[in-house]
Amino acid sequence: MVQETVESARTTCKHCGFSAPVGADVWDTATHPTLGDLMQCPECGSTDTTSG
Repeated sequence: MVQETVESARTTCKHCGFSAPVGADVWDTATHPTLGDLMQCPECGSTDTTSG
């Protein structure tokens, strides 16, 4: 029988490459005046992230 590995979705910082599971408590939050709350990388402070 073939065993399938299921990987959890991750959020990755496009600036430094830091990665953690989606919804992990390690991410900081930054507030933008028009966009609201954004995830902020705890390593470099960037808010340019992607989830997948």
